[in-house]
Formats: sequence, structure tokens, C-alpha cells
Amino acid sequence: MSNINNNMKTQTSDSLHNAIMEAGSKDRTPMLAPGNYIQWKSRIKRYIDTKPNRELIHFCFETYKNVPQEIRDQLNAKAEAVQIILIRIDNDIYSIVNACPNACEMWKVIERLKQ
Repeated sequence: MSNINNNMKTQTSDSLHNAIMEAGSKDRTPMLAPGNYIQWKSRIKRYIDTKPNRELIHFCFETYKNVPQEIRDQLNAKAEAVQIILIRIDNDIYSIVNACPNACEMWKVIERLKQ
């Protein structure tokens, strides 16, 4: 009986995990789950292929290691600023500022919304 319960829990867990992974897959990048890198990598590449600037995105992934450290530091700081903002805002605000090209523009939109 215990094996049946464990199998059902595993199947339910797997189904729930797959549903979460698929949720919003057209609008958001797929989530990376433990032990699922190969599938995630394939899905990320397909997701990137749906974007209008897909060539530039692929180029960035492929050439990032060849970019001088000073420029990488600037790019990383810009990305971190965006993440800091996105991590601590409500979903309603997120859906508005997610289209902003950078942290500065996000900040301006949030200020306008909250004044």
C-alpha cells in the first residue's frame, strides 16, 4: 500500500511540476528545475527563437565570455538592478514594468504609479 501511495505522490508531484513549468510558457522563460538542465536548455532556445531580437540574444549568449570584464561588470550591474526591482513588486506592477527596457525606466514607471 505504501508503494502505491508513493507512486501516486510522485506522479502527482511530476504532473504538478510539469504544469508549473508549462504555465505562461509563451510569455515567460521556462523555469530551471533541479536535474532538468538539458530539457530547460532546449526550451530556453525555443523561447528565444520566438523573440524579435533572437539573433542578438543568441549572439550575446555565445560571445559573452569574449567580452572584456569591465563591460561584463556593467552588464551584470544593469541586470542585477532590474532583478532587484522585479523581485520585490506586486504582480500588477510587474506586468506593467516588465516591458521596460532597463531599471531606470522601471523606476520611473513605478514612481508615476505610486504618486
